[in-house]
Amino acid sequence: MRKATILIVDDELLVRRVLGDALTRVGYKVEQAANGQAALERLSRDGIDLLLLDLFLGDLDGVQVLQEARRLWPLLPIVMLTAHGSMSSAIEAVRHGASDYLLKPVSIETLRSCVERVLEQSANHIKRSEWLRSMYQQMRVFLEQEGILSSDSDLNDLASKSTPSRTPSHIFQAGPLRIDTQQHTVMMHGRPIEVTPSEFLILQELLSQKGAVVPCSQLVKVLHSSIDDEEEARQIIRPHIVRLRRKLEPDTPRPCYLLSIRGVGYRWAFEER
Repeated sequence: MRKATILIVDDELLVRRVLGDALTRVGYKVEQAANGQAALERLSRDGIDLLLLDLFLGDLDGVQVLQEARRLWPLLPIVMLTAHGSMSSAIEAVRHGASDYLLKPVSIETLRSCVERVLEQSANHIKRSEWLRSMYQQMRVFLEQEGILSSDSDLNDLASKSTPSRTPSHIFQAGPLRIDTQQHTVMMHGRPIEVTPSEFLILQELLSQKGAVVPCSQLVKVLHSSIDDEEEARQIIRPHIVRLRRKLEPDTPRPCYLLSIRGVGYRWAFEER
């Protein structure tokens, strides 16, 4: 199987060499860029499998490069590097859609583990999304040909009628939202919703609590973070909540499902709307 291609973007030559050697030794193909402009030129030609991007570059801000990379390749996994241990750097990376972040200096083992995990999450997410989209379209075509389906609401009714009375343990259902932890899929009103791995974990945690309020410090732990301070955790979780509301709420400014409980945390409204 083809090994992933990783683009390392850092304005320090020594950092690029050390990280590049560490990843090359375990079989990854590594390319390097010394600044943001060179990185964007490389990204504009063809796709890579993962972007390892320093947050502070000499020419362009790392977040600017991240945003442009997202525009070119929306599903590209991006791991941010920052030499600052402050939460502001990590929060900035998460807010703009980074898959993960690493604090420099980073150990070789931590780097390899992070890269492997992020690539695996990305591959699984793409595979599940493609499978779900294909199955959904095939079902629609079949039901339309049989004269069973005439609208999306018919498909939703059909899905609800065929749902077993006893929900399997890997299925979480709350009103119109349904997530499957085996297939790693999210359905809202019977329609597939594409979410990031982090968004999926947050939804799973909210639904597993059966409508109870979940503190941000608890939610951030499902993202494999050890932050205990509630305010810092809230700053990390908030961007994910904003993106989830855009995908799931009928009226984003006035959410009726993903509710914020001031000073406490978030909960998913289990009651029907």
